[in-house]
Amino acid sequence: SVGISADPYALKDIPNVQLADRSRYTTSPDGILSEEAVTEIDRICDSLHTAGIAQIAVVAVRDIAYDDVFTFAHRLFSSWGVGSKENDNGLGIILVLDKREIRFVTGYGLEGVLPDAICKRIQQEYMVGPLGDGDYDKGMVDGVKAVASLLTSGELPAVEDDLSVSDISS
Repeated sequence: SVGISADPYALKDIPNVQLADRSRYTTSPDGILSEEAVTEIDRICDSLHTAGIAQIAVVAVRDIAYDDVFTFAHRLFSSWGVGSKENDNGLGIILVLDKREIRFVTGYGLEGVLPDAICKRIQQEYMVGPLGDGDYDKGMVDGVKAVASLLTSGELPAVEDDLSVSDISS
C-alpha cells in the first residue's frame, strides 16, 4: 500500500538515504516502491558505484512543491552531490506520481552514454508502460536495469525480455 503524505515535498524534505547508509540509493518516503524493489535497485546501484561506473540516486514521491519536475530534480540531486567530483558520473532518477512524470538528471561525465534521447527512450520503452499501469516497482526496477545494462555493456536489453538479474553483470 502506498502511504499518503499530507503536503508536497520541498527539496529539504526528501531524505537522502545515502547519508545514513552508503549502500542505499533509493528514497521512497511515501512507500511507493516495495522493500523488494528498493533492495533490488540499491543492489544494482551499489554494483555500478563499487565498479566506479556511476553513482545513481533514485527518488519516488507522491508530489513535489514545484511545478517543474526537472528543475526540482536538478536542484535535489545537485544538493546531494550525486556522482564523483572527478568524473561527474551521477545520475538522478525521480518519479513524481501526482505530476505523472519521471525525469533523469545526468552528470556531464555520463552525458556521452546517457544523452537526453537515450534517457527518454529508456523511460518510454521500459518505464512508462508499467508506471502507467500502477506497477511502480516494475517500472522503476526495469528502468534502472536498462541504465545498468547500457552503462556496463553499451547496449540496452531487448524490451520484450523480462529483465532478469542475470542480464546485469556485477
